[in-house]
Amino acid sequence: MITTRLTTKKSEFREMLSKLNAQQKRLFSPDEVDYLTNCDSFEYLEFKQEDEDDDEFLKQFSTWLHERPKHQGHVDYYVLFYLCMGETLTRDQFEYMERNVAECFDTSHGWIYEINNRIRFKMRVRLICSYKSKMRRLTRKDSRVGAEIEENK
Repeated sequence: MITTRLTTKKSEFREMLSKLNAQQKRLFSPDEVDYLTNCDSFEYLEFKQEDEDDDEFLKQFSTWLHERPKHQGHVDYYVLFYLCMGETLTRDQFEYMERNVAECFDTSHGWIYEINNRIRFKMRVRLICSYKSKMRRLTRKDSRVGAEIEENK
C-alpha cells in the first residue's frame, strides 16, 4: 500500500474538493465545500494498492487507520473508493469497512462513495477528513448572498 498526502494547504484543499466529480457530476456542492473547509484541521490522503489483493488492501487501510492517534472532537470523513467500471464493494467488504472505519472516529459523520466509472488495475482509496474541535449544530446564513453572517460579540 502506497500512502500519499494530497495537500497540506487549505486553499488547495478547497480547490480539490470543488473539482472532485464522478460521471461529470460534482461530489460536493459549494455549501458542502464551505462546510468541510471551515475546520480546525484537515487531511486529504490517497492510498494505492500494490501487489496485495483487494481484501488484504482493505485490511492494511483499516490497520493504518487504527494505528494513528484519534482526534478529539467532531470529524466529517469521506472514503472514496475508485473501482473498475460497473464494480462495487462486495457485501463482506462493505461490512468490514463499516465496522472498522467507523470505530476509528469518536464523534463523526462518515460516507463511503464507490466511484466506478473508469478502468483500473489497482484499487485506490481517498480519505477526506475535516476535523472540528466541536460540532456546531446550526450555521446562520444570509439568503441574499449565501454567506455566513458574522455575529457581533
